[in-house]
Amino acid sequence: MEHLLVPYESVKCLGNGVVLVLAPHPNDEVFGCGGAIMSHVDAGDPVHVIILTDGGRQEGVGDDPQLYMEQHKSESTDAASVLGYGSPIFWGLPGRSLKYGERLIQRIFSAIREFDAQLIYAPSLLEMHPDHRILGMVAAEAVRRRGNDGRLAMYEVGVPLSPNLLLDITKFMARKQTAMKCFASQFEIQDYDQHISALNRFRTYTLSKEVKAAEAYFLVTAEELRNDPLGLYVSEYERQKRLGLDLYHKDEPLVSVIIRSMGREDLHRALDSVALQTYPNIEVVVVNAKGEKDPRLGEWCGRFPLRQCHSLQPLLRSKAANVGLENAMGEYFIFLDDDDWFYPDHVSGLAEALMDAKKAYVAYAGVECIRLDSNGNSEILQVFNEPFDRFRLLSENYIPMHAALFRHQVLQSGCRFDENLMLHEDWDFWIQLSQLADFVHLDKVSAAYRISASDRSGIWYDDERTHQSLLKVLEKWWPHWDAEKLQYNLWAIRNKLIKMRENTDKLHKDAKAERDALKSALDISQNYANSLREEIAEVHKYSNSLAEDILKILQEISAQILIIRKRNDRSVCCFIKNVQNKLRRILLRNGNDK
Repeated sequence: MEHLLVPYESVKCLGNGVVLVLAPHPNDEVFGCGGAIMSHVDAGDPVHVIILTDGGRQEGVGDDPQLYMEQHKSESTDAASVLGYGSPIFWGLPGRSLKYGERLIQRIFSAIREFDAQLIYAPSLLEMHPDHRILGMVAAEAVRRRGNDGRLAMYEVGVPLSPNLLLDITKFMARKQTAMKCFASQFEIQDYDQHISALNRFRTYTLSKEVKAAEAYFLVTAEELRNDPLGLYVSEYERQKRLGLDLYHKDEPLVSVIIRSMGREDLHRALDSVALQTYPNIEVVVVNAKGEKDPRLGEWCGRFPLRQCHSLQPLLRSKAANVGLENAMGEYFIFLDDDDWFYPDHVSGLAEALMDAKKAYVAYAGVECIRLDSNGNSEILQVFNEPFDRFRLLSENYIPMHAALFRHQVLQSGCRFDENLMLHEDWDFWIQLSQLADFVHLDKVSAAYRISASDRSGIWYDDERTHQSLLKVLEKWWPHWDAEKLQYNLWAIRNKLIKMRENTDKLHKDAKAERDALKSALDISQNYANSLREEIAEVHKYSNSLAEDILKILQEISAQILIIRKRNDRSVCCFIKNVQNKLRRILLRNGNDK
């Protein structure tokens, strides 16, 4: 956010056209905007410099006041030759005599008109010297009256300002230092040239290394001065607040996040998603809708305060919502069920959208429906992120409960959740709010709506209970529909039925395709199993034949062993015995224990 306070890019010139430089004393035109003057001269812009006062005589400097003031004029004239703009105009007013009032404003305004100046330079309102500050005030009022394409560039001399523009004066810095050296009388008091050179060097802090010197300005147009005459006088706190920089988190409107809890384990996940919100000023209101002894959640949700609303009896969804509204203290409200969650920028994006749309009561963003399996894997089933359509809202709810942020003023209009509704209470509530003004749609997905792995009714509304609830809402609002709304809703309901039929046909088609695929896979598996059984039978048959052959070999070996024993040939007998044992082991491994 630093670029909102100090520019990170420089310019070579503040603009073209006729330029008028207003300096309260001799030397201010060089110290404050010498580089800018040279940039205009270099671009061929006419430059006029008016030095309003004689600078006055400072204690301890010179014995002859008149000679001292003439020296001031001579120094400014010499500096003008270095800068190359011509000669300054001296009004010769006494130093420390400038007063903010109509007389001086008219004189400055006449000078602006005389030269037809489009760009006027004057000291910043933050300057310490009263002549500097007053001239800045007078110039601002004169430029405001100038109108059209007039612009005011405020420069710094004794006190750094908060710039919105940095001028690269690298190529002019050597000449500016030469021009500053012309004011020898000033250097008896202080080495002002070194201070200004250091200030110009410091102003390159946020710029590239190639920029060796820069002048800082606060540039404002006549139109901006006309629209907000006091804009130049706001405090630094107010200025940064206007820039969107948070100095104190309570500068932002308080947002109440209302959670109707049924004691589900997912509540902690919902709370964690609130704790991670980037919006700085939130309170969390948890309503115990289950009616049983609920766990103590503590007083904080991350850095945000948390309050619990307890009930000894179970609360219907609509009743729990109203309890939350009654206990919330925010300027903005948003609901979050305990099995859903926000993404970190959800509240921030909605609050900004609602603050920008002054006449809107509701802002909503996109929500994706996510199915989580037992292993934590997720699947996006549907995304609700449709533009606002009041007529469409009368026939279907396409805005999930936690998608929308709304102002607390809707309660003053009598909007509440209908406690006669078992379901669809959020849809009915949105219809109530839509009668006040259109909703603002923030076209991005920034929240998640959890769908249970075993329940898709949250999307399809296909059971009897939800159907009866749907009819209740339609019957409630039917008398309020005029012919146009009635026609629209009949058309919308017809399209919805067609879409439901298409979805049903698709589901049947997909189910048939899946069944056929499973049947085909089963047939292939059965054929493969039969083939394996046949191969196994062949192996067994071969194994049995092999065992019979080995038995015959063993019998022959046994007969040979008897013969060899009779001959008393021990070595041959041992060899044959070993072969016989190996064959027995082979038979045992093949399941033959004969």
